[in-house]
Amino acid sequence: MTKSYRPPTTLARRRFGSRRGYAAIAIRDRGPIGRGLKREFNAASKIAWHRTAVHFHAEFRDRRFEEDHQRAAGFALRKGQGMAKGSKAYRRSYTGRKESRFGHTRALELTGETRRAVRSASISSTSNRGRAAYRGASKFSFRHPKSRIRMQDEFRRLIDSEIRTLGEVYDRELDKEWDDAARD
Repeated sequence: MTKSYRPPTTLARRRFGSRRGYAAIAIRDRGPIGRGLKREFNAASKIAWHRTAVHFHAEFRDRRFEEDHQRAAGFALRKGQGMAKGSKAYRRSYTGRKESRFGHTRALELTGETRRAVRSASISSTSNRGRAAYRGASKFSFRHPKSRIRMQDEFRRLIDSEIRTLGEVYDRELDKEWDDAARD
């Protein structure tokens, strides 16, 4: 068996995410790997997962704070989002006060402090998953005990287009690394 062997393509589910809420990404299943090639495949897979996590950080991190991602990911409505904008109740609500003071209604952002704090990430990977950990996102775990809004889960949530893109990035990077290993 040579290193350039490519079994038929099917989709398998692999993890990308954080400790609690893993998001499954559809990647191409390469079938059984020969015993002599397992070490090289795992090394290539680890590099591919790392590059996938870097791609997530570079491309998708900042989108988490945008209103179009909020709608696509199905974030919970904040107080005042369903009200008429000119009403007194809207102006006194969380969303109304945020809009008048800061000029936006983005769900995961009030002053922008957390958005700036998640610019740096700790990226790690194994042969089975990639992870981008954000220390600056620790404020997302603070919440009112009666609130049903879980900002940590909303920040982690991937939409379908992101899942497809991350799967394609992983497959492309694994193919590149696997081909490089075959040449060596």
